[in-house]
Amino acid sequence: MFCLRSGLFQLQPLYTTTYSTRSFLFPKMDFTGGEIYQSSFDPKAYLASFCSLGSGRDDILAFRLKKLFETFGPGGLGGDMLLDIGTGPSIYHLLSACESFPHIITTDFTDSNRQELERWLRREPGTFDWSEIVKTVCDLEGHR
Repeated sequence: MFCLRSGLFQLQPLYTTTYSTRSFLFPKMDFTGGEIYQSSFDPKAYLASFCSLGSGRDDILAFRLKKLFETFGPGGLGGDMLLDIGTGPSIYHLLSACESFPHIITTDFTDSNRQELERWLRREPGTFDWSEIVKTVCDLEGHR
């Protein structure tokens, strides 16, 4: 178990875990502070690296899309409202949920991520093209 100390963004080790008679102490990890994340996170670079087919991560993205369909598809989770905390600039994780939740609320810490989504919703030029991902999800869903 780790303790995330509020405001310091540091994980502190709370215990030692034993694996195969060897003991490991979890190292202290420093996280980027909120101000740096707010000023430096690049939503376009994130989308190009983690949400684009052909970026070298196709297998990972396909796996995620399949598991999201299994989670939110027929017989899966559903309800009146889905609250997504930490959406980032991405929507791929919400595509299969659209049919199961009539209301989806997205949130994010950084202004740039929220602005990227708002620009996409307004269909502004230069925003991320989700058409390949949407087509992949539709194929998974059998074009439902």
